[in-house]
Amino acid sequence: MLKRLTLFFFMVFACVSFAFAGRDWEYWNQEQLTILATKRISFIFNSEWRFNKDMHDNYLFKQENGVSFKITDWFDFIPYYVYQRKKGTGANNWWDGSDIMYLDEVFKLTLDKLFNIKVNDRFRYQYDFDKAKTILRNSLRLSRDFPLTKKFTISPFISEEPFYDGKLDRITEHRSSSGLSLAFGKNISLDIGYMLNSKKAKKWTYANVLVSNLKIKF
Repeated sequence: MLKRLTLFFFMVFACVSFAFAGRDWEYWNQEQLTILATKRISFIFNSEWRFNKDMHDNYLFKQENGVSFKITDWFDFIPYYVYQRKKGTGANNWWDGSDIMYLDEVFKLTLDKLFNIKVNDRFRYQYDFDKAKTILRNSLRLSRDFPLTKKFTISPFISEEPFYDGKLDRITEHRSSSGLSLAFGKNISLDIGYMLNSKKAKKWTYANVLVSNLKIKF
C-alpha cells in the first residue's frame, strides 16, 4: 500500500511542475459548507479569499451560493448565485463588486478496471451581469483513494481547467493543479495543493498558487 501510494503521489506531482512565474506567489483559501436537504437536493455555500503579493494581500473575495440537484448517481446539476469583490489597481485600491451566475453540469464516474481512478468532470457556464461577460469553463479532475484507516482516506489528484471568453472568442486562462485530498470520515475533508495559473491578455503570464479547500457536510 505505501509503495503504491508513494508512486502515485510522485506521478501526480510530476504532472504539474513548479514554474518560473511572471506574477508573484498567491494563496487561495476556500471553505465549503454543504447541507443535505434530501437524498437528491443539497445546499452549497462556498466562501473564497485570494491573496497575492507573495500571499499577504487580500485582493479578492467570492461568495457562491448554490442548490445541487442529483439527477442520477453520476450526474449533478447545480445553479449558483455568486457575489464577487475584487481590489483594483488604482491609487485608492477601490473594490469592484460583481453579480455572477454559474450553471454547473457535473459528471462523476469510477474507472474500476483502471486502478479505481475517479473522474470528475465539471462543465460551467459563467455569466457576469455587471460586465455582460460570458465564460465557459471545463474542469477535469482525476483522483485515487487510499484508505489508511476506517475514517481517514488520502486521495492524490490532478486537474486541468481551461477558460473560454465569449467576448474575445479565445482561451484566456488555464488552471493546472495537483495535490492531496484528506478525508476525515464522511463529513469533513481538506484539499491542499499547488496550481499553475496561466492568464492571457496581450501575452501569457503565470502565477504559482497554493490552494486549500475545507469541506464540511451535514
